[in-house]
Amino acid sequence: MRLYRRPALTSALLVAALPAAVLPVAAHAASPPSRPAADQPRSAALNFDELDCEGPEEDRLPSTDSGQGAVHEPGTAAFVPAPLPTGLPPAKVKWPKNIPDLDDAKRMLSELDVGTFDSKGFRRTAFGGKSCWVLHGVDKCPTRELALKALSDIPATLKDGCKVVGGRWRSPYDDLTVTNPLRVDIDHVVPLRAAWGSGARDWPEYKRRAFANDLSGSPQLVAVSTWSNRDKGDKGPDKWLPKGYECTYSRAWIGVKDYYGLRVTTQERSKLAEVLGDCPG
Repeated sequence: MRLYRRPALTSALLVAALPAAVLPVAAHAASPPSRPAADQPRSAALNFDELDCEGPEEDRLPSTDSGQGAVHEPGTAAFVPAPLPTGLPPAKVKWPKNIPDLDDAKRMLSELDVGTFDSKGFRRTAFGGKSCWVLHGVDKCPTRELALKALSDIPATLKDGCKVVGGRWRSPYDDLTVTNPLRVDIDHVVPLRAAWGSGARDWPEYKRRAFANDLSGSPQLVAVSTWSNRDKGDKGPDKWLPKGYECTYSRAWIGVKDYYGLRVTTQERSKLAEVLGDCPG
């Protein structure tokens, strides 16, 4: 088991002031959308408290936005993503680092504790207080901006040294390529509610904060389209998997749970083992 190490994961958090939320809270809507085609209108998102900080507020954007062009925020001028260079190759999914290979994932899964899941008492603020993301370094860049930069498959365009205003992200949850960072969520592979219900409720606050902002220890943060992330919500792999990327996603899920010592349910372990059994060697 690759154990969580407090000094390694919290060193980047020591500079975090956590003064205020970085991103607005998502608005409520009627139902989660299925993946839309590029030329079809986008539906408003169902709000899960899991998603409060993972992306920008869905309902502030026009329902006809394709994820590529300009958008308007209430009371502001249009936000226009930085233009892409010409002649780019097709976009590729960029997964976080430290995803275990197939053999390691199988071993890790066999070593995870099996138990019950109970998310009673979960609250988003248990994973960092009122701030959505911690701030890093002298530039005080939020975790979200650093993840957007790291997970863009082309060099990201920055404003003021920190704010990502351009890039390209191929979402492994729905295979959609997005060039507008306002249409990209930074998702927790293992949702915060899922972590809470499988062991994180007993952690000290600093460890939960590190888990929610883990840029390097485990494969916990991934860039996905806002629509696909709302479809996932806080579901586990026994209830939701990204089509076409089941193997890599399951290995990432196991890697996170192994790194932090989180338990799995019987149904969860059974589904993960089934997926791994069908993965190419």
